[in-house]
Amino acid sequence: MKKLYTILTLSLSLYAQTLQETIDYSLQNSYQLEILNEESEILAQQANIVSTLKDPILKMGINDVQAVRPFSRNEEAMQNQFVAISQTLPTSNRLTISAEIERTKQRVTEEKKEIVQVNIAFAVRKAFIEAKSAKDNLQLLDAYIEFLKRPLGLIVNLSSVEKNSVEKYIKTELLQQSYRLQRERWLEDIEVAKERIELVGNMKVDDFFDAPPRKEYHLASLDELLIQLEMQSPELKKIVKEQEVAQRGVALAEELKQPDVTVTGGYYQRFDRNDYVSLSLSFPLYMSEKKEQQKVQAMRRANIQAISYNQVKVQLEQGLKITLHQLKRTHQELAILQENRLKIEKLIGNAKASLSVGGSLLHYFELFTQKVNNALAIKKKELSIALRENQIDQLLGVI
Repeated sequence: MKKLYTILTLSLSLYAQTLQETIDYSLQNSYQLEILNEESEILAQQANIVSTLKDPILKMGINDVQAVRPFSRNEEAMQNQFVAISQTLPTSNRLTISAEIERTKQRVTEEKKEIVQVNIAFAVRKAFIEAKSAKDNLQLLDAYIEFLKRPLGLIVNLSSVEKNSVEKYIKTELLQQSYRLQRERWLEDIEVAKERIELVGNMKVDDFFDAPPRKEYHLASLDELLIQLEMQSPELKKIVKEQEVAQRGVALAEELKQPDVTVTGGYYQRFDRNDYVSLSLSFPLYMSEKKEQQKVQAMRRANIQAISYNQVKVQLEQGLKITLHQLKRTHQELAILQENRLKIEKLIGNAKASLSVGGSLLHYFELFTQKVNNALAIKKKELSIALRENQIDQLLGVI
């Protein structure tokens, strides 16, 4: 079984992965999640520990040891040897509340795990989005760089006829160099995406198969998204659980105002007199306001959690609103670029038709440059849209 798991792990590490496969593997092999799983187990055991009574105390000894004959036990009536057991008993419900606090802390840890899962999925999706965008741009650019070789040869042949052909040659050559630099940047983006996957998911990939589908959040109602945010956000869920911990802390502080009672029972043995049994009851006297101050402090911690919830909620809601505004604006900009693409296509058609009647071939090629620039601008907007939708997924707690 271990060998099979190793083979599967190696296969995942050596070949291109789909987005979902990468997310699943990353979630299963996250060091952060492994640590949180251990913390959850610790808190589960801690709930059992704090719900039990304190261990009893066993006492053994001798009384009234005299200096003259220290080993004699028949000099006085109070001389004895004894065995006693003391047990502290709570008079309040503090053990139950303490256990509830630990179990609620465990649920806080579970919410932390969900936050980590959301962040892992966000990071993996981001890497796939950027890698796919870079690959699409490379495919588009490689085709165009190959296409540019034709006008370069044409300009050289026309250099003896047209005075400005040398300048056009230089401009076209510089354009090629600019595209080559862009090409190197996109290749670097793909490598960076691979490194991000290895950092987040503890795995290596050679290539990327797909990218997240469009969510079309720009068409969604803001009110519906805000409701979804409040219901699903792991950040808010975590703070709600922390509020429960703080509220139970207030209840515990109130219970601790009732003192624990210590019961002691002992058997006392005497040599020349009757043995006897002793019972005692003891409890602390709270003479200061320490317990009341502890309750006040617990109430303040609960208030801090309430304030933190409102703060985080406002931050998440504003983040959602801002991202949604940016997303809608980017869609509008994309629509303009797509309209321009249709206009450029029409101009290219007209320029091609005019070639048969003496139209400029160089103008025809220049229009193709505009077409490619427009296509790259569209890809850039599509990348921006995908990244902003991924940000909204993260805010909504999508894994």
